Amino acid sequence: MLKLLRNRKTAKKIWIGLGIIILPAFIFWGFGGTMREKEEKNYAGKLPGKKISYSEFRESLSAVKVKNMAIMRYGENFGQVFKESDLEAQAWQRLALIYEAKKLKLKTSDKEVVERLESYPFFQHNGKFDNRLYNDILQYVFRTQPRVFEEQTRQNITISKLFQRVTSGITVDDQEVREGYTRINSAINPKFKFEEKKFLNEKQEFETMVLEEKKEEYFSKFTAGLLR
Repeated sequence: MLKLLRNRKTAKKIWIGLGIIILPAFIFWGFGGTMREKEEKNYAGKLPGKKISYSEFRESLSAVKVKNMAIMRYGENFGQVFKESDLEAQAWQRLALIYEAKKLKLKTSDKEVVERLESYPFFQHNGKFDNRLYNDILQYVFRTQPRVFEEQTRQNITISKLFQRVTSGITVDDQEVREGYTRINSAINPKFKFEEKKFLNEKQEFETMVLEEKKEEYFSKFTAGLLR
């Protein structure tokens, strides 16, 4: 399937709808030349037990890795997020997570990659994966080769598997859900007052939210630990 995605003739027509939304974000993109200017060193930096070459770091930092993820995640808000984010730090975090997943022998099959690609709505036409649309978007919007994008997708899935493994034992108790319920609603409405009956009706939804928040916080600390 991956071979099929790569070998079919790419359509010449730009998918204008998505382009209008995403392409303006590219005017904000421009990594500094800091890393290229320091290549007198033999490597860009270190992770525990591993030296990272400049080519590895540039791959993680460049459009091949970070920018495509940011565009998919933030869409038309990408330019604002880019200016506010430390993308070099994100690149190091990504490298650390990929390295940790390899140590744990976490792998992602071609089938899983295909299923993920086919699930993205921006690669679909009338609810089905469209190969011509896929190639158009990669060429004209992401400006990325299919083989590279597919490998990036494989790494994304593998990192999600690492997230699931690391956070699988995390739970929340009733008190944590109540506190999260109050905190979230108070942020929306400063005059919020806790009502037991309403809380019980909405508890399941907020339990999921608070649990996910707790997992993300734990995984963030886990990731930071990989960089020490």
